[in-house]
Amino acid sequence: MRYDHIIGTGGIGSGIVFSLKGDHTLGRNESRLATLEPYNDYCKLHIIMHYVSVLLGASPSGRFRAFPIGGVGSDDAGNKLFAQMKQAGMSMGSVRKNSHCNTLYSVCYQYPDYSGGNITTENSASSKVTPDAIDDFFENFGTGESDGIILAVPEVPVETRIQLLRQGMERGYLNVASVLSSEVAEFKTSGGLGLTDLLAVNIDEARSIANIDDESSNSDIIINRSIEILYGSNPGIMVLITDGVKGSYCFQDGKLEYNSILPAEVKSTAGAGDAFLAGTITGICCGLPLQKGESINSITETQLMSAVDLGTLLASLSVTSSDTIHPELDASFLLNYAQSKGLTLSDEFKIVFRQC
Repeated sequence: MRYDHIIGTGGIGSGIVFSLKGDHTLGRNESRLATLEPYNDYCKLHIIMHYVSVLLGASPSGRFRAFPIGGVGSDDAGNKLFAQMKQAGMSMGSVRKNSHCNTLYSVCYQYPDYSGGNITTENSASSKVTPDAIDDFFENFGTGESDGIILAVPEVPVETRIQLLRQGMERGYLNVASVLSSEVAEFKTSGGLGLTDLLAVNIDEARSIANIDDESSNSDIIINRSIEILYGSNPGIMVLITDGVKGSYCFQDGKLEYNSILPAEVKSTAGAGDAFLAGTITGICCGLPLQKGESINSITETQLMSAVDLGTLLASLSVTSSDTIHPELDASFLLNYAQSKGLTLSDEFKIVFRQC
């Protein structure tokens, strides 16, 4: 293991998913019919840390440990999520149950082409996770090691995520962060870009970073401009940008690399971006290089060899499930999926599956 533990903060919650009728963008004053889907929806911190924990065999006393810092309500949803995260091997000592707030809840909507968004409660237990919770963790549960990964993702306040990134930088951790479009300005002014080693965003969030208001702007323009701004703020930053079915982009050491998606039978794209980040983090923990070394128009053209390749593989598998966390996922299941797609694995990539 290059890194043997991960400490993360972000949203922990559940929700519902609507499949919208009609392909046009939902209007400001529009009422729209939709199908309520029987899907299980989860929030960012839970999704990412679940996949990392399951793939790396996390346990409180194991050789890989996962420490979420967050909050849930003292309600049925919160109790259920707490139990699920514990079962996945996470150390739950810093997930607090709040009797004054409900557990985070999200309403997701999907268009017929599987694109979409969500509306998430602002006044939830996750919104009450303060910077003090971060400091308390390091005071009471500090690992005393420098080989960990920090994960700071949305649905808790920006100031709380900034404090986690500060703590990570002080300890020499690899700081991983993501930011919503509506949070970009606050994240920038709070110094978040300078504290981040690896920033993961989608194309809409990249547009906000690039200060481009025109939604019809070409993806290449958005990506190049956003990376120019990010690099100007932090010359050492690495960047992941997902662009839906168009694929993803990875920037490191001045080099921008394109990665195609791995086609799959799609049931839901909700959570695919989080699965992509989780797979990439897992690959980094296993010592895989972030980039492949060249842009590839099809992932099947070459061997899987990079952390981003693992992220692409996991994202492809995730969309075959209606739930935002694939209920059957483990390392063996992911390996079988790769083999079913006819993919070849480099010797270094096979390390991820050495116990399968």
